[in-house]
Amino acid sequence: MNRLLSGKLIAALIIGLVAGLRIDHNNAVWGRRGREAFLAHQEHLFNRYSAVPHTSIGVIVTSIITTCLFLFFYELLVVGALRIIKAPTSVFTEK
Repeated sequence: MNRLLSGKLIAALIIGLVAGLRIDHNNAVWGRRGREAFLAHQEHLFNRYSAVPHTSIGVIVTSIITTCLFLFFYELLVVGALRIIKAPTSVFTEK
């Protein structure tokens, strides 16, 4: 496995681990608060974000910015992983 692929794999695993921990924590918090509190919160979020119409250009710009930030963060993780593992560029590299 080459070094770049290893770095990308490690970055993807880190992002997946952080996302999974966040989801698990969120489920535990709402489990403690109860069903009614969860439904009230979801109703509040719906009324605040989904019931109000948004402009198409605003949604497109926000999506582009969010995607760029996510990819920037991902590439930073890849570079960090590559610096940490310092593996050879290929298993077939001659010494």
